Amino acid sequence: MTQPTSVDKTFDTSLVDLNPSFSTTESDPSNIGTANPNMKTPILQQAPLAQEQTQDAPKQSQPKQVQHIPTQDAYDQWASVYDTDGNMLQSIDDAELTTLLPAFLAQVPSTSPTAALSLLDLGCGTGRNTTRLIAHPWPATHRIAITGLDFSAAMLDIARQKLNPLLADNRNTTLDLKHCDPFADLPPIKPVNALISTLVLEHVALEPFFQTAHTLLLPGGLALITNMHADMGAVSQAGFVNEQGVKVRGTSFAHTVQETVDEARKCGFEVLSVREREVGRGDVESGVVGNRGNKWIGVRVWFGVVLRRGA
Repeated sequence: MTQPTSVDKTFDTSLVDLNPSFSTTESDPSNIGTANPNMKTPILQQAPLAQEQTQDAPKQSQPKQVQHIPTQDAYDQWASVYDTDGNMLQSIDDAELTTLLPAFLAQVPSTSPTAALSLLDLGCGTGRNTTRLIAHPWPATHRIAITGLDFSAAMLDIARQKLNPLLADNRNTTLDLKHCDPFADLPPIKPVNALISTLVLEHVALEPFFQTAHTLLLPGGLALITNMHADMGAVSQAGFVNEQGVKVRGTSFAHTVQETVDEARKCGFEVLSVREREVGRGDVESGVVGNRGNKWIGVRVWFGVVLRRGA
């Protein structure tokens, strides 16, 4: 099988520790040994309320139950604390995108023969990375049209509050936030020069995800996609603890990197680069993460891919 054009194995130390009383994207560290990087993508099974305990935090601070609900409902409930709950994977994503996203965006003008550029944030949520699209130092001669799609109305409400003020003094940039499920009922949207989709793929099967991305991009358009690594996904998934102390989770898939790039190629993409991220012992020893990080030492927790749509 043809390998990606380049593989960038990045071991960043920009982790933040979670508050011991608020466990998101976590599971019992005793399960780490069951991870299988060659696994076929499973759907992490939904289950009724179940008991859960994290080893390295006081029992009284741990969520007593885990509740699996539809993913859209989970994100509607998560919206109010999504940007502030200390989620470790979001922090890793933020750190990696500090270098990866500007380099990606610097290539976008080359995809258009005119000074008009269109970008799309697929699964934009609260606008965590849409803000970076707006803030990027685009050429002053260019007109930038940004679209954000998400199926969570609550997430989009927060995104509007966050993003609209950023456009007040930015006459060359427009923003359109649309409430829809792009993987089930994509509204008519003019294909764009580039799209990003960060920490969304975990919740979508590979084929509909890449078919949607292909539809949304112009020929030669670029895509930047980040996701939880399957080594982490084998024992954990996205979720949050609600006010009642219940950990809430939606549907998740543990997509491997190989499965992801294979499906991308199958759907008409060229794989330009792949970056993977693991936690090192130095992250804990330096105090970048607390004792909770010990269970992820040596585990790849994140990956990102850059793609180009074919003709």
